[in-house]
Amino acid sequence: MSYEYVVVPAGVVASAVEVPSYFRSQQGRPVDDDLRIVVLTGLAAWNATIPASRRHAAVRIEAAGAAVRVTAADDLDRRRSRGSAVDYAAGPVRQLLEDLITGFDYEIYDGQQRTLTPAPEFRVVDVDIGGERSYRSMTKTQVFSWIPKLAELASTPFLIVSRADDRETFIQTYRDAPTNYTLEIHDSAHTDHFFAAAFSDPRLVAQMIWEWANDDWSTLDRVEWIREGK
Repeated sequence: MSYEYVVVPAGVVASAVEVPSYFRSQQGRPVDDDLRIVVLTGLAAWNATIPASRRHAAVRIEAAGAAVRVTAADDLDRRRSRGSAVDYAAGPVRQLLEDLITGFDYEIYDGQQRTLTPAPEFRVVDVDIGGERSYRSMTKTQVFSWIPKLAELASTPFLIVSRADDRETFIQTYRDAPTNYTLEIHDSAHTDHFFAAAFSDPRLVAQMIWEWANDDWSTLDRVEWIREGK
């Protein structure tokens, strides 16, 4: 028996059953910087401190693209150690991963339990970045990271956040220039128009998108929106 954990970006899959296929889809891609610098370094340090008498507690690390898979303690290892390698290492390794991703927008898949632990403060929405990246949830950290980098994330620098149960209710932005963002809001109850406005501050755009995802209109209601035809 073995344990398996997979670290994936928050919202990139809708449920735990999609994690194995997502991990396979990352094969051949360079490892994301946050995973390489933080998670892989932490896991390597774990392996380096395992004493010779507890080698069954060392983990096998597979990393590609935006995912890291950690496995260890198979049947052979456990028989050799005459004890439960799973009981010894699974909990501490899970805690290690949780500590490593604190402050980053990643989720942990538990292969034994077939569960996916979401990132803190996530919102269930559909996210489309330039038609090239999609997510099933979003955190505040993510949206504040995405907006200034839209031109790097997709060849067509737009981002759409829509209600998971209503794709015609959404907020979207297009990066016309480094300091020029068009923000639009559409509600399925009003099928004939958009409300649009232009902004120069990417952090303000990100803040309004996050507030919209929280059904908070305290900033949005102060905007001088232009009504546009669909």
